[in-house]
Amino acid sequence: MKKLIWPISVTSFIALLYLISIALNFPYPFISILFGALPLFTVWMVIRILKDGRHCGKTFDEDFYEIK
Repeated sequence: MKKLIWPISVTSFIALLYLISIALNFPYPFISILFGALPLFTVWMVIRILKDGRHCGKTFDEDFYEIK
């Protein structure tokens, strides 16, 4: 899980920066670069998570309705 922190953090930071740049009316080229880069970083994050190979041991069928 420690090696997955980097892709998750970078992708989350870019998404947050994109939202803040829209709210604060940053220049359009900056917003469009972030808009184009965010899907690429999201795909990179998903591939890194899926290729990690570690399983948590829980399954959806067994643990979804578990009352804690």
